[in-house]
Amino acid sequence: MYNSLINKSNLCSAWQRVKNNHGCAGADGISITKFESELVINLTKLQRDLQNDAYAPFPLMQIQVAKPNGGIRTLAVPTVRDRIAQTAALQIIEPILEPEFEDCSFAYRKGRSVKKAVYQIKKYYEQGYKWVVDADIEAFFDNVEHSLIVRTVRDYILDERICQLIEKWIRAEVYDGESLRMLDKGLPQGSVISPILANLFLDELDEEIMECGFKIVRYSDDFIILCKSREKAEAAMQLTDEILEKMCLDLDDEDTSVTSFDNGFKFLGVIFVRSLIMTPFDKPKKERKIVHIPRPLSHEEYKSLKEAT
Repeated sequence: MYNSLINKSNLCSAWQRVKNNHGCAGADGISITKFESELVINLTKLQRDLQNDAYAPFPLMQIQVAKPNGGIRTLAVPTVRDRIAQTAALQIIEPILEPEFEDCSFAYRKGRSVKKAVYQIKKYYEQGYKWVVDADIEAFFDNVEHSLIVRTVRDYILDERICQLIEKWIRAEVYDGESLRMLDKGLPQGSVISPILANLFLDELDEEIMECGFKIVRYSDDFIILCKSREKAEAAMQLTDEILEKMCLDLDDEDTSVTSFDNGFKFLGVIFVRSLIMTPFDKPKKERKIVHIPRPLSHEEYKSLKEAT
């Protein structure tokens, strides 16, 4: 598997995907355009470092992005070089992990979308599932225990070198423009590898809820559980709390409740009231305006900060 990851054609394909995403430069200040100006040299060095186990990711760059509905989201963005390496790994592990995921999971998967999640909810409503646990995991991406996600990865990915790479990416350093800090838990939002790891980790939640006979529709860490009575919905919420406790996670009590289609609820930006499905007329565009981006971090400064830390 590892040889497939570092294969030249796989790295070139990964580069093309990173380029097509038009992302910003990482903490090293190297943009996609600058990386491309010496593409053959850069890809060859990356391949050599990966092959010789000399590869080490550069710190993630902490940036602040304005949310469409107000507020600030903090992202941790890898360098272009590290995004290529992560994408190369993703292209190898995705065909292995994808078949393990349940049909109730709709985020970060090819051929799936918010629209398809909404259609599934409509189908359950028509089958008599009128009660809903409207659930939200408290700060999911900040709270995933590294030891648990690494153990889960090793259950499915048998190539130890790939597992070690993934562990390096989730236990990354983060640069905020002034200092470095090590991620001691969580999945960095902004990393290429994080979405599939989130789905892998939450697959346990999906399976246990479905095994107990409940209907769940999940989009990343947002999900609803559909039931035919209020009593069953309350039991489903209790079950969810117990499952998440085993996963060292918690429900967000303020954003989790039992409701119904009669009362109406909002999920994934869509409003459900009885048989009606409505989207806001002035739904904001998914443009991400960067509020703050740190100055670039040179390799020399990185060594100094690392020694100071």
